[in-house]
Amino acid sequence: MKHSLWLTAACSLLLSACSDSSDNAPQPSPKPAPELPITLDVTPNAEFSGTIRVNLGRFTDHYKNWRLSPEARDVNSDGHIDERDAQSLGIRNQLDTAIVIDASEMDALLRSNPDGLGSGSARPDIFVQGHYSAFDVLRYLALTRPELKVDGIASHRETGLDTYRFRVSWDQNGDGILDPQDQQSFQSPDWHFRFKLDGGEKRRITGSLDGVGPEGEALYLRMDQFWVQPGMNLRFQPFTPEMTARRTWVQQQEMERFRSNGNRVIVPELVASFDGGKSYQTLLNDFEVTAHNLRADIFQPGVITAADSFLSAFDQGVDVALNYWPTVASKAPVGHFALFRLKGLASRVGAGWTTRFGEKATLKDFAPFAQCDFGADGTPTGAPKVPHESCWKDWNTYFGGNMLHLMTDVWVMNQPVEQVHLIYKSHYDIFGMEEFNGNEPKERDFSQHQDGSDLVTLRTFPLPDDASSSPLLDASHFGWGIADCESCHNNQSPKGHGGYHWPINSVDGFDQQQPYYCASCHGSNGAPKGHGETARCFWCHSEDQLPKNHGEASTKRWINGQENLEGNRFNYLIPASTLPRDAAGNHAPYTNILSTINSDWNMSKNFPDPYSCMTCHPNH
Repeated sequence: MKHSLWLTAACSLLLSACSDSSDNAPQPSPKPAPELPITLDVTPNAEFSGTIRVNLGRFTDHYKNWRLSPEARDVNSDGHIDERDAQSLGIRNQLDTAIVIDASEMDALLRSNPDGLGSGSARPDIFVQGHYSAFDVLRYLALTRPELKVDGIASHRETGLDTYRFRVSWDQNGDGILDPQDQQSFQSPDWHFRFKLDGGEKRRITGSLDGVGPEGEALYLRMDQFWVQPGMNLRFQPFTPEMTARRTWVQQQEMERFRSNGNRVIVPELVASFDGGKSYQTLLNDFEVTAHNLRADIFQPGVITAADSFLSAFDQGVDVALNYWPTVASKAPVGHFALFRLKGLASRVGAGWTTRFGEKATLKDFAPFAQCDFGADGTPTGAPKVPHESCWKDWNTYFGGNMLHLMTDVWVMNQPVEQVHLIYKSHYDIFGMEEFNGNEPKERDFSQHQDGSDLVTLRTFPLPDDASSSPLLDASHFGWGIADCESCHNNQSPKGHGGYHWPINSVDGFDQQQPYYCASCHGSNGAPKGHGETARCFWCHSEDQLPKNHGEASTKRWINGQENLEGNRFNYLIPASTLPRDAAGNHAPYTNILSTINSDWNMSKNFPDPYSCMTCHPNH
């Protein structure tokens, strides 16, 4: 990232020096591009490869239908009604068979411009060659599936909303004929889509009413501006006319705001809650969001994303920093930048900044047992109101609309939303994770039965300075850059300390050698500096970023048995606590998992996370 910014400035200088000027007047030096507030120097290179899974039509959620009916009851008498009660009665959800699209085949076909909408994406003004939108996926399906037809297409230049409009016909009843017998799926203007990202092994986020619904998240975004990430699940379906009206109203507000500000993205308000939503601060009013081209691997220069609202706030003096998420411990292939710090309050990985973008009037549209207190015409005060049946068909989920599991660096925002809405929240209680923060010493019992027989104190040690009386390691050390001191310095082949036993941190209760304890006297042995994180380093350093030469912290092991997997525990005293569920939303406890030693399930005694990490990789 830093190198690319330097090259931009260098190229500008060269162009200025070679310009065709009729006089020899000195040319003003170009203003150097500002360095972006990102904790890691990463240049992503997303590729459109792999597969996309697609379903057509509405998902039938048997559990939700039962849970919302008068028949729902506490079958197992635990004081709560949930999926386990439904399953006791034989009520389970079933996923319909998905259409699996090979990304390379889709790319090859659309590059030939078979429907006249573009060679490649139908929005070459948004996407660089080789990347595609959800609308492009729909184009591909219409070209390759006889049961689906898209017609009545109006270009994004014609609709006044900067998005394509079209009608969909789908052989909903399977009789081989596209006709009015297909109910809401014949020449329908109400088709849009839902999406689900690849969450890897994570089972605590899916939920018919209290999580991401099995059918995916519904949204008000433009289909032809929504980037499709391989591994994603899409569901194209007919929505109610009321949902179409609401989505259209949202997009109209954005276009009116855009035009009234001279075709600039001026966001009326950026608000943030630093206490979990109890109170809010207005950080900026009527601020311009400009493109910082953070994802030049996906978008054309000048495309604005939601992440640009953070970077533009930084340009105006607000303390902001972004971090980068690779493939994380749940095996979810993220590959995106996220908001890390705002006004000095930084993420603790299990706690951090949640983001919402949109109209203030739509902030609470989606909710369990939704109310839909707005007009059927999509406006806030229209009459009549949205009918109850339509409301529960389309809005009765926890996520959707302004609040999506969509990373902000690919949330296209070429038209200004009314509000950027940020809340600092903690998931430690929700998911039952114990927090270990490297800035705070903490006791932990390593005994198998948690009986207090192996109780230790975990702490981050300061590294010695140049005035230390202990010898500090430098590049001449034969093990320079190798984290596991014990691989060479051990009681079998002693090197150093005169062959005596190695220093052990017995004061804190440990009884084995620990490389980060060695570092407290001899320095970090060439380890790179940290990047601001203070907890759960394993969350990002477990898959493609798994550390090397870190002893047992570089290994994985199987954990078997439902009773040994803490992800199966939940707490009904916490409103958002969730059961583990499968992709269809059925209760499905973890039974086994392949995990790094440092994880939500375990901790290394030699390299305890994050204390050993923050000792050898200090953030200052």
